[in-house]
This record gives sequence, structure tokens and C-alpha cells, in this order.
Amino acid sequence: MTDRAFQRLWLGLSISYLGDQFTIIALLWFVLQLTGSGAAVGLVILCFGLPGVVTGAILGRLLDRYQPRLVMGFDNLARAALIAAIPTLYALGWWHVWQVFLLASLAGALSPATTAGVRAFVPHLVADVSLDRANALTAASLQFSYLAGPVAAGFAVARLGGPWALFIDAASFLLMGLLVLTLPTIAREPRVAQHAAADRWLGFGALFSLRFVPALTLLTLVFFFFYGPLEAALPVYSGQTLHANAGGYGLLWTGFGMGAFAGVLTLTKLSHRWRPSIALPMIAVLWGALLCPLFFIRQLPLAMLFLGVAGASWAPYTPMETTLLQRLVPAGIRGQVFGARHSLVVAATPLGAAFGGLLLKYLPAPKVIAISGIACILAGVGGLVSPSLRRLQRGSP
Repeated sequence: MTDRAFQRLWLGLSISYLGDQFTIIALLWFVLQLTGSGAAVGLVILCFGLPGVVTGAILGRLLDRYQPRLVMGFDNLARAALIAAIPTLYALGWWHVWQVFLLASLAGALSPATTAGVRAFVPHLVADVSLDRANALTAASLQFSYLAGPVAAGFAVARLGGPWALFIDAASFLLMGLLVLTLPTIAREPRVAQHAAADRWLGFGALFSLRFVPALTLLTLVFFFFYGPLEAALPVYSGQTLHANAGGYGLLWTGFGMGAFAGVLTLTKLSHRWRPSIALPMIAVLWGALLCPLFFIRQLPLAMLFLGVAGASWAPYTPMETTLLQRLVPAGIRGQVFGARHSLVVAATPLGAAFGGLLLKYLPAPKVIAISGIACILAGVGGLVSPSLRRLQRGSP
């Protein structure tokens, strides 16, 4: 396998990530225009995110049973058709809002095939020493899409209209699917004794049977859950504490996105200085420590600065964790382990945001953000003192 194959995968992902922003902006704007209902917008978001909780583990098993390029290729080609169906139905005059919910749910159900598939496939495309760089490039593409995508999508929606802009995302899925199908076929490893838990409980048996992986998964679940309240509290904090309008709220996330993009680019240097088993809990500690000052901050530029620095500290977490897991999980069961983890982890942030929304009924936004920061610090400290992760820090096999 050569890096050239990874370059094709990375190109497809980069285009697809940008395309996703067109769907997020165009579809939500389209639904809001036609229904006038914020609840309908929220339901569309839920339809994209919730099905993956159920299907992640199932699709992970398929990634181990069949060639990942075929599973990911089918996923992207199918999602191209599903997204393109929305403006097509609208043009034909057959559009109903329930169809959007159904099509979004089907697209969301398929998405873990690529999310988990990329993680399982990348180690077959690059040498082990290049894993940090490969995962950093993939994460950088995602962060760049958050920065550039909404602006491009907003322009496309303004010029083309919401429904027609969805064809851009459909085209990005189509291109991604075609590029994935050109990737090499991987040789299957024979199942050995230590893989006895493979295929049990839709991959959860394999996940919990491996050393260190359950502890890393727990750290990620807790960290992402307690990150969630920030998403619920930030718009309230922007309006009531900073006295900023919607533009100011957008600037806060822009600051975070710029910091996150810069932070991903530092991943390779960071991974050479610290063991990932130490760096990952420390990222949670640093992220929480940088959130806490927002409790005292009342100026938009200063809040934007702290969120940007916090974003830079947070961004290396996922690619660094991915590299560590790719090295810990045997090649023959990577698909089901990453699929099972997706089913667990994808729900953590939305549940944390819901918890934050509950807290906002009783506490002001700065206190909710401070609680989020302190909880993330405690999660990181827990990772540092975890017996399993401490053994991993010492390099135990």
C-alpha cells in the first residue's frame, strides 16, 4: 500500500467534509423557510445524528467482513442519492417535510460506515510511522471545512436557493464514493486466539476485551459529555453575558474554529514529545482550564481569544486518540471496534448538551460553562490516575 492511495482518500474526505457544510446550511435553511418551525429544524439535526448510535456497531462488523472500500463506497454513493432526492422531490412538486426526516435518517444511519471505515482503513494505506501525519491531515480537513464551508454554503444558498445547493453535497458524496472504490484491496488476516471476542455483541465484546481500549473509550465518553454543556450555554452566554447579537455568537465559534485548525497542525510535534496516553488526559485538563475564565469574561474579543486557545488545545485529541487506537486494536477487528465506539461516543456530546440545557433552567450561562470546564479537568485527572492508562503510559504491552 502506498501513500498515494491515502492521498486519494484524503482528497475525497476533504471535498466531502466541505459538501457536508452545504447540507447543514442549505437543508436547515430550506426546512425553516418552508415550515417556519424551529422544532422541525431540530428534528432534522436529530435525524442526521441519532441513527448512527444504532447502526455504528452493525456497520463496523461489515467493515471487517467485507472490503472497507466497498462498504464505504456504497455508503457514499447511497448518501449521494439520498441527498439529491430532496431537491429532486421539491422540483417535481412531490416534497413533504416527512420525506426530509426519512431521507436524513437514512443518510445518518449510513454515515458510520465512512467514519469508522476511515479509521480502520488508514493503517493499511500508510506506514505506522506516518499514522500521526495521516490522522492529522484528516482532522485538518474537517476543521478547515468548519471554517470555509459555512461561508461557501451561505453564498451558494443565496445564489442558487436552499434546495439546489444540496446538489453540491450530493456531488461531493458521489466523488468520495468513486475515489474510495479505487482504493486497494486489503489482505485479510486470519482470526487468532486473542480475537475470540470478535463478532460478539456487535463489536462491543471485542471493544471491552482489549487492553487499554475500554479506559480510553471511557475517558473520551466523559470528556465529550462534559464538553456538551458548552454548546448549549454558548449562545445564551453570547446574548445575555456578552450582549452580542447572532454575529457575535458566530464570531465565538469562528475563534474556536481558527484555534482548532491551528491546533491540529501541531499534532505531529505534540505526539513526539508526549505519550498519547499522557497527552490525551492533559488535553482534557487544559481544555477545561481554558473554559473556566469565561465565567469572569464580559468582553467579546477576550472571550473569542480564550475560545480560540481552547480550540487549539482541544483539536489534537481525536486524531491523537485515533492513532493510539489504531496501534492498540488488531487489524482484523478494527472495523467492529471503531464501529462500536462510534455508537457509544456519537451520543456523548448531544447528551451533554441536553444536560447543559437542563442546567440552564437553574443556572446562568457563565456558571454552566464553568461547570463544564471543571468537569473536563476532573475527567482529565481521572485519566492521568487511571491504573489502566498509567500502565499504558509506562509502555506496558
